[in-house]
Amino acid sequence: MIEIKKIEKRDGKISEFDPKKIVDAIYKATEAVGMPNYQLAKTLTDRVVKSLEENFNKKEIPKVEQIQDAVEQVLMEERESRTAKAYILYRQKRTTIRTEKQQVLNKKNIDEVDKKFDINSLRVLRSRYLKKDKEGKVKESPRELFTRVAVHVGLPSLFYDTKVFKKEKAPLHAQESFDSQEHANKVKIGKFKLNQFHLLALKRLFDRFNEKKQMKVTWSNFFNLIKKGEFNHYEQEIEQYYSLMVERRFFPNTPALVNFGNYLGMGSACFVLDVEDSIDSIMDTLKRASVIFKAGGGVGYNFSHIRPEGDFVKTTGGVASGPISFMSLFNRMTEVIKQGGIRRGANMGILNCSHPDIDKFITAKKGNLSLHNFNISVWIDSDFWDYYRKNKPYPLVNPRTNEVVKNINPRKLFDLLVYQGWESAEPGIIFGDWSNKYNPFLDTLGPIEATNPCGEVLLYPYESCNLGSINVWSFVKREPTNGRKKQVEFDWKAFEKTIYLATKFLDNVVEINNYPLKKIEELSLSTRKIGLGIMGLGNLLYDLEIPYDSNQGVEFMERMMEFVNLHSKESSIDLARERGAFPYYDKSFYSNGRLPFKGSEEEDSWHLDWNDLKRRIKKYGLRNAFTTVIAPTGSISMIAGCSSGIEPVYSLVFEKKVAVGTFYYVDPVFEKVMSREGIFDEDLIREVSRRGGSVEDLRFIPRDLRKIFSVSMDIKAEDHIKALAAFQKWTDSSISKTINFPEDVSIDEMKKAYLLAHKLGCKDLTVFRNKSIRGVLTAGATEKKKKEQKPQKLISHKDDKAMGHYVYQEANVSEDEQEEI
Repeated sequence: MIEIKKIEKRDGKISEFDPKKIVDAIYKATEAVGMPNYQLAKTLTDRVVKSLEENFNKKEIPKVEQIQDAVEQVLMEERESRTAKAYILYRQKRTTIRTEKQQVLNKKNIDEVDKKFDINSLRVLRSRYLKKDKEGKVKESPRELFTRVAVHVGLPSLFYDTKVFKKEKAPLHAQESFDSQEHANKVKIGKFKLNQFHLLALKRLFDRFNEKKQMKVTWSNFFNLIKKGEFNHYEQEIEQYYSLMVERRFFPNTPALVNFGNYLGMGSACFVLDVEDSIDSIMDTLKRASVIFKAGGGVGYNFSHIRPEGDFVKTTGGVASGPISFMSLFNRMTEVIKQGGIRRGANMGILNCSHPDIDKFITAKKGNLSLHNFNISVWIDSDFWDYYRKNKPYPLVNPRTNEVVKNINPRKLFDLLVYQGWESAEPGIIFGDWSNKYNPFLDTLGPIEATNPCGEVLLYPYESCNLGSINVWSFVKREPTNGRKKQVEFDWKAFEKTIYLATKFLDNVVEINNYPLKKIEELSLSTRKIGLGIMGLGNLLYDLEIPYDSNQGVEFMERMMEFVNLHSKESSIDLARERGAFPYYDKSFYSNGRLPFKGSEEEDSWHLDWNDLKRRIKKYGLRNAFTTVIAPTGSISMIAGCSSGIEPVYSLVFEKKVAVGTFYYVDPVFEKVMSREGIFDEDLIREVSRRGGSVEDLRFIPRDLRKIFSVSMDIKAEDHIKALAAFQKWTDSSISKTINFPEDVSIDEMKKAYLLAHKLGCKDLTVFRNKSIRGVLTAGATEKKKKEQKPQKLISHKDDKAMGHYVYQEANVSEDEQEEI
């Protein structure tokens, strides 16, 4: 009998034999039949190892398939028939998945990185991120993608290593020519080769530092240091960035994944551009936006500086066409420019509520029939609420003359805004008072007036948003048990380490980024705003068995975001000590001891020591004006295999119909718990699918589990908003989150939700009534009893000189509720 030390993998490679993998596989099989037993798994594994040792001699190395055969044999011999069946079915499933992955990635064999991502994640990677040849075939593996991105992100750190630079001194002089192709893949940092685009980024960064007289060596000397291996110790930092992504703990926004280590080199997701009241300004902005779209970014604009429709044009003697007509021009331009083969351009169009064309703007996307490349939002000025509360006429001001041209009824204006949200999910709403109250530059740069296309990043014109999100679900620690109840907890220590590293990752993105416009580069490097957020919250709460819409859930959300904010600030302070504070630090309120979020002012709700952090900021400064933002994480959450952003899980079961039949995607936590309860089968899957992915009305599932496994449409709008407010309390910028409403919600209920969001300090609001827009993900409600809905009747106010448009009749909020604003 010999001791098994090596195994032969499917691709023929030899690896170390790890019995724990057998333990885990058998344990998963016991979980699948609702009888988790870790001790049994360990005992059976000992039998499997003994069997292998008896059947192989010293010269033989068992193959993976032979080990799996041995597991099946032992399970049958020990009369663990149900577990054996689960193991065999799982093995067959893995074989099918492995074949699918090979086809998706155009590979003969899949590697360890490919195994970490599910088939849907790989499909997204193939579709949008992996490099392809001229025929559209994949020519890059996920391992290669994450390597090129990690290397790119690691490059800025070299420029702050003063110890290395002391080894070679030379006088500062002008830029030098450099052939990146000549040296591509011939120069390394440790084990990591630098491709042509890494070298171009390195030279670009050197030139910027050189212009600012921050380099004490020539390019030749600097490049020689790299070739000599003087920076090889940064291999570890690059490996850390690589592991963040491969372990699915953190991903930067899409442009960084696509462009880093690649042609364009731009890692920013979105930008804001200004639009002034002249043809020259409008056309210049149009051109700048097209450059951004080509590079893979989105753009937000506030069109409130453009004179209203029908206003006088001095140069021609004619009349102005108004901001909406120019938005149509931007919309058309976006349609014809495809962003590097990744996606079509995204825009945010904003108009202040005091603009004379505000009623036309609110109805501009009625029925979702126009401006398809725009999200639109109304910016509610700070003074609006006083007029609203007192119900006195609200003045609309011509931005060209700064004169009041008419007055409107503020409540009817708000009614129209709510109605359009009910009818077509747009426009969104941005609360200007909350948006600028915690703006660090309000006193020096003035108020912010715009956001990125998804509304979560408040930016000045020519700033950029550099975003990344931590998959909080990946920090679940599962302790195997010998009973039906599994032990699950959240790993706060590992989470803290990831926050520190992800903050540095994003600061390096700001540094290495190839900005599309010089003006954007200058302002982005002056404020150095980054946006660290989270995703996977819905899955995490399922695993922790915490209902999303509960006091415990809201308390957990607050604690989590406070934790992210404090430790991202701690990391930013450490970076400031090493690299310097952001250049506009003296223009901000940080030196006065203020912080850019509501929770910093509410000491009675602190879980962490913010006073100590304020002292450290005063002493060392801060590297980044913002550190926290919560993005929608559409594609990157699909890569990570988790729920998006801070949204609850949308559906427990998704049905997919293909030519050969119907398949179902089942939430993995739901599947495990239902298996544990002994009620998971195909009938359950079909029933949940038939009910729109919800188990709210399935009485045979215990009440506490139905509460835990609430999906988005089960959760009341009030509870969605409480969750939004809990995160906003500890977030520097803003949050992208959809407040979901059932199809039969009344407009009055929606209006109350809007007012509640403002009351609780939310900076903006996006709503979606189920099935209000075709072609958008919706949840079925065929089996749910609908509330009786009053017809949402529109009545004309054409005889009302203060309004002149349509509002709905039923939605009115009481005077008491008005006073709460």
